[in-house]
Amino acid sequence: MDLRHFRYFIAVAETLHFGEAARRLNMSQPPLSKRIAELEERLGVRLFDRNSRKVVLTSAGRTLLPRAQACIASFDEAISSVQALAPGRARRIRVGFALDTSRQVLRQFTVELRSMRVESQIREATTAEQHRLLLAGELDVGVLRHPYNTKGLWSSHSLCQTLGVVIARNHPLARRRTIELGELQSSPLLTFPREIAPGLYDELLAACRTGGYRPRRIEHAMRMTAGLLLSEAAVTLRPAVALRPDRAGAKASDLVWKPLAGEPLRWWTSVVRRETRTDSLTQRTVQLILQALEKHDQWRRQPSRHP
Repeated sequence: MDLRHFRYFIAVAETLHFGEAARRLNMSQPPLSKRIAELEERLGVRLFDRNSRKVVLTSAGRTLLPRAQACIASFDEAISSVQALAPGRARRIRVGFALDTSRQVLRQFTVELRSMRVESQIREATTAEQHRLLLAGELDVGVLRHPYNTKGLWSSHSLCQTLGVVIARNHPLARRRTIELGELQSSPLLTFPREIAPGLYDELLAACRTGGYRPRRIEHAMRMTAGLLLSEAAVTLRPAVALRPDRAGAKASDLVWKPLAGEPLRWWTSVVRRETRTDSLTQRTVQLILQALEKHDQWRRQPSRHP
């Protein structure tokens, strides 16, 4: 029995779902079930009552959970504190960025790190992927779209982007100065796949419905957005920065961005680290990312709706 057994137990106890816990730990479910069985055998107690419908903690599991969490937190804090004293280890950082991060943000961030003689491992990943990697200890810092589960994570202040409508220049609404959400009813919606950021996806569609836009068809795409907007007479909901030539590609001149009346749609993001990563390099990394996002990608500080 070692600390990994505690990590496996905590993941299952917090999710009460072996499949979800396995995804969080970046492993398959059968080995996870085996590790939990080993822990229960070594302790001589059942930690979970489980059947085909649900998983619940036993009284022994409820007793163990806060102690296991405290144990892991103390271990991670001890490792981080010691690594901060070792120059070779303290000067490396693993960072995740959202898929739509601009080249300017990445360039400023990497230049700043090089000036500090820090080696960075940068990973392009969705909010869902970054969340899993942060909890698994495979990322030190990430950039997550709201909403997300904050358990085990520290989040910076929130940054905001106001969404408008991106449409083809020949779209019937292209000459309007502003557009009401309800006026999009006849147009298909082109948006990102739900698995990229499930919470954001659900919030976006709920806000559209509230504003009177219930898309008759929803298409999912990331790289082919411009082409589909031109060929399908669809609309997509993005911040104005999405039509910058360096972001929208060669077809950007065939598209226009229009503000939505009353600014009903916004995206929120935070720079996130694991709660146990409190060393000065990690904290400085968070600040550098925030500065780059505000300077280059039009993210702005505003009071957030999210905790």
